[in-house]
Amino acid sequence: MSELQVFSNAEFGSVRSITVNGEPYFVGKDVAEILGYANTRDALAKHVDEEDRMDGVAIRDSIGREQTPVLINESGLYSLILSSKLPFAKRFKRWVTSEVLPAIERGN
Repeated sequence: MSELQVFSNAEFGSVRSITVNGEPYFVGKDVAEILGYANTRDALAKHVDEEDRMDGVAIRDSIGREQTPVLINESGLYSLILSSKLPFAKRFKRWVTSEVLPAIERGN
């Protein structure tokens, strides 16, 4: 497991990511909020398959508190994006695929 990475964008805000067993995972709540879901937990349950979610991984927030958020893998991320009705979901996907994922792969 790698350290928590935070990716920020002026239009979308911040998305937290962590690599688990070589696979990038995203904090589901961050992604769901950006995509306009009012009830983030419900959105994750309805739109992300169980095998694309992970619970129980402890992370620390910006002030050092331990949290165990629902994490989603890349497939779960795309499921949320494709289910969003907001017009900028496509721009968000472009940012994630052109900047965030390549940065994770480089280890930045």
